Amino acid sequence: MAAPKNRSARLNRIVNELNTKYALDWASGERVSADYDDARREWSYGWTDGPTVEQVRRAARKADREVTEGLLYRRELSQKTVALGAIRLAVAPTARRDFRDRPSVTPSDVEELWRTVSKPRPRDDREQAMAAAIVAEANGDRGLNWASVYDLCRTVQEKGLAVFLRRAGVELTPIERLTDRYASSPASLAWSHQLTPLTALEAFSAVQADTEAKPQAVTDALTLLPDLHAALDEAAAELQARLQDETAA
Repeated sequence: MAAPKNRSARLNRIVNELNTKYALDWASGERVSADYDDARREWSYGWTDGPTVEQVRRAARKADREVTEGLLYRRELSQKTVALGAIRLAVAPTARRDFRDRPSVTPSDVEELWRTVSKPRPRDDREQAMAAAIVAEANGDRGLNWASVYDLCRTVQEKGLAVFLRRAGVELTPIERLTDRYASSPASLAWSHQLTPLTALEAFSAVQADTEAKPQAVTDALTLLPDLHAALDEAAAELQARLQDETAA
C-alpha cells in the first residue's frame, strides 16, 4: 500500500490543530509532536500529560483518516502526574495492600488511573505541594527528571505520605496534628501511608491522657468537641433504637 502523499506536512498540520483544540502548553511538554522512526519506518504522535490517547486518536482520525492510518499514539506521564497518581492510589479506601500491609502503588496502577483522564491536575495546593516533595525525594541529587515511574511509586510505597505532607509545608488540620503526634500502631501505619486520621474520640482521649500535652495539642483537642458531641449523639440514638427494638420484641 502506497504511503499517503505529503504525509509529513499533513501530520504536522493535524498536530497544530490538536495543540490549538486542547490548548496545550509547550513549556510543560503537553504539546503533541509528530515523530518519524527511520529504523521502523513509522510515524507517531507523542505528548506528555494533556488529553488522553483516545481523545487524540479520535480527533486526528476525524481530521484526516487517510494520513493517520497506522499512526502510533504515545502519551507519557510527567513526574508530577505520576506522583499525583501515587498519592491518589495510596489514599484510596480500596487500595490494594502489599505483604507489609501498606498500600500497593505500581506503575501499571498509575497508568490505568490516568488512562481516561484528560489533563491530570492537582486537586488543590496541598496535593500539588505533596507531589512536588515526592518528585524531589525520588530525584535526589541526580538532577531533574532523573527518577523513573518505578522510582516515584517506590518512594511513596516505602516512605508513605505523611512525611511528604510535612515537607510540603502545608498547614495540618487539628485532627491531623494530633494524629501525627499520638497515633500508635496500627493507626500510625494508616496515617503514615494513607493519611488516615484518628477518630475525634481517639485524638481527644490521647490528649486527655497526656498530662504533659502542649498547649497547641490541648487547643486542637478542644476544636474537636463539636465532632465528639455529634458522634456521641449518633451513638446514643443507635443504642436507643436498639433498646426500643429489643423491648418491642
